[in-house]
Amino acid sequence: MSRKESQVVAELGKFVRAFWLELPIAAANRILGNGDEQALGKAGWKAYDAFISLSNEATNQAYQNQTVGGLTGRMMETALRAQQIGGSLSSAFFGNLWPAIGLPTASEISALRSEIAALHEEIADAVEIVESGDAPVTRSFTLTDDGVRVFSNGRAPGVKDEDDDDAAA
Repeated sequence: MSRKESQVVAELGKFVRAFWLELPIAAANRILGNGDEQALGKAGWKAYDAFISLSNEATNQAYQNQTVGGLTGRMMETALRAQQIGGSLSSAFFGNLWPAIGLPTASEISALRSEIAALHEEIADAVEIVESGDAPVTRSFTLTDDGVRVFSNGRAPGVKDEDDDDAAA
């Protein structure tokens, strides 16, 4: 038996001992109320560590084999090529399908979100003016080609008039 195989056998022995002996004994002691309170947790972690060591060593042994390494490399290349082909086919198919169905594109959705955010700001400004109560405010809403505009005292909130600049000077 070679040194590498003996490492796998040693790890397998640790796992069997931890999982099939120590863990059931700790569980039985816990159920019967004998022994340490933390013994079951320690035995569980020991079995987990032994399993991880065993799987790590077995994986290392498998990937050291040239046949397994070459086969895995070819499978990864094939999977990446298939993914690239699938991405190309789906973009070609859906690129022509979206306009035909009339669904909006990502840029159109982004522009719509920007318009909604601007409208939200205008409404928030109008509400702030009304809630401040400094002066009587008349509100009106006007539907324009690019959306709804809110006007307070005949002006859109956040828009400065030339008269405002002259009064401040």
